Amino acid sequence: MRVVRLSAVASLALMALASAWSPPGARSVLLAVALPDAQRVARDTQRVAKAAADAARDAQRSFERERRRSLPWWNGPTPRRCDEVVGRFCLWHDENPGFDPGPEREKVKAAREELLTILRRSSDLSPADWWVAGQRVRYLVEAGRLEQARSVAAVCAAEAWWCSALMGYAMHALGAYAAADSHYAVALASMLAEERCRWRDLSDLLEGDLLDSYEDLSCERREALERRIWWLADPMYMVPGNDRRTEHFSRHVLNRLQPGAASPYGVAWGPDLEEILIRYGWPQSWSRRRQPVYSAGRRRPSITGHDPHRSFRFLPLADLVSEFATIAPADWELEPRRPHEEYLPKYASSFDDEEDGFEHQLAIFRRGDSAFLIGAYEWTTDSLPPDTPLRVALVCSRESGGSRVAESETADRRGVLTMLAPPETCVLAIEALAASAGRAARVRLGRRIAAFHDGPAISDILLLDPVPSQAVPGSLEEALDLVRPSTRVRPGERVALLWELYGVREGTQLDVRVSLTKPRKSLLRRAAEWIGLARDEDPTVSLEWREESVGGPGPVARFLEVQIPDLSEGDYLLSASVRLATGAELMSGRIVRVEDP
Repeated sequence: MRVVRLSAVASLALMALASAWSPPGARSVLLAVALPDAQRVARDTQRVAKAAADAARDAQRSFERERRRSLPWWNGPTPRRCDEVVGRFCLWHDENPGFDPGPEREKVKAAREELLTILRRSSDLSPADWWVAGQRVRYLVEAGRLEQARSVAAVCAAEAWWCSALMGYAMHALGAYAAADSHYAVALASMLAEERCRWRDLSDLLEGDLLDSYEDLSCERREALERRIWWLADPMYMVPGNDRRTEHFSRHVLNRLQPGAASPYGVAWGPDLEEILIRYGWPQSWSRRRQPVYSAGRRRPSITGHDPHRSFRFLPLADLVSEFATIAPADWELEPRRPHEEYLPKYASSFDDEEDGFEHQLAIFRRGDSAFLIGAYEWTTDSLPPDTPLRVALVCSRESGGSRVAESETADRRGVLTMLAPPETCVLAIEALAASAGRAARVRLGRRIAAFHDGPAISDILLLDPVPSQAVPGSLEEALDLVRPSTRVRPGERVALLWELYGVREGTQLDVRVSLTKPRKSLLRRAAEWIGLARDEDPTVSLEWREESVGGPGPVARFLEVQIPDLSEGDYLLSASVRLATGAELMSGRIVRVEDP
């Protein structure tokens, strides 16, 4: 009935407007007649716009009521207490993975289509209404009509910044994260300062010392810290754009549309729901529960929002932000027991690391004024079919923006990637993506690649497969086919080691020591730390010899084959120390893990 009334009012307005579009020859007469009616036409047009907006809001509430009435019943086990209480809501992080909402009911789909029809008509009559434009894009995305959502956002006639935000929302839903990033940047630049600070605010996402440091800063002074946090939070550097950041702004788009609108929860929107949305995103599904959960006197069924069973915390903790140049793979815990914020990328429902079968070895060597980066990997997971297409990338991502990427779009399960990069501080990573299977893997290290100088220096240690003595590689380039994809070794196994010396004059006397050390600390967090401590620890096993430098200032490769002794399982520091006749000592180290076969 409201649609019919909306059409009748629209027809009346169009008839009034048509009187001003008469042929040129009659214009002077018609204007004399029409001028006294100008205010009436304007009032009619305003009434049409208001009626259109009211109809849209009524339709949105009607749809959400229908959705609520159609939610599946689910009375799964209720935890004895909440993991966290946010306002009126109880949060549980050990949700029963057995909940399956099943396919959406046809009557809900039909109700959404009816809502979209009314929103379209309302938009035609009131194109500058930001709420109608936003709800059109939002429900088109929800219906899976992503290209249409993009088209609607492209013709948005509301405030310019809001239209840019809607384009960012549509492009994020399409998986075009670089484009979404650009549109959100335009939206932020066009907002009023107060609104921009609200959208940029990360207070709901941070915790502990990092939150304290953040809240001590004014909005203007937070920008540098926010830039570093988003840089480290990017789920995959090989995927263009930063989808964790565009997800954050997309949640803000949804949040702006909620006050005064209906939602599946059936309660008024408030600060608690805003915080939950910004931290965890829009629920994947909802269910009804007959027994009240958090209100004993409640008569209506409780509504439970269900997030994806497996999501990830990508935002870094405080020590990663302040000390990112010494990040170790173990520092990236993507699935904590009680995550403070979560996000599930559309392109991957799992992220493997070394513990999940994504083996790696990363090393840095010197080539003139550049760094020669090596990334070896092996993805040993059994959950991927053998013929699954893989993309693998070696990445050096800089805080100042941009990433240097060496990528193989048709990679094997095992391989080696290399690239040249200038001396800089970056997050060095190996990333793999099996898009067809929704699987990803990544390993990240923070490395400060120092500016090169003419003084003596030593490279990283690279682990190689052993070779016959007559085929010993004479250079790093000759050894690339021998690079091991892992730093795991077995007792009794023979492995080869390779490192390079730079800036050492030919004929210089060198005292060389290679050792395996079992540090007394219980956890090896950073190889750089253990290199400094190794001299204070008793080596488990070591080799020492004296030689003269050959080959000039370098790079000069040193190749050594060793047999791993019968050691207990655990992490060890493999170090190479070269003492010059001047007393200067060059030292390099790598953490290796000894495992029984």
